Amino acid sequence: MRKSFGSVLSIIPLADSVTKLTARCELCGKRACFTLRKTEERQTELIGGAEVYMPVCRQHYVSGQVVIETTRMLLQEKVQCG
Repeated sequence: MRKSFGSVLSIIPLADSVTKLTARCELCGKRACFTLRKTEERQTELIGGAEVYMPVCRQHYVSGQVVIETTRMLLQEKVQCG
């Protein structure tokens, strides 16, 4: 939702250094600065791994609905295949 999360921003002034780690977009391989939920759950804290979240670049984050639908289709195909 691109909003501050908890008190993470409050501890940055206390740190000697900050290392920002990023993943690779699951769809195109570019640097992924966002995490996209694959579910329609709306609660603030949702515990889960790769079955719930996927790293995505800005382009794919913005077009998130398309990504979610594509993911659902791929998961359905996986289930049908075996």
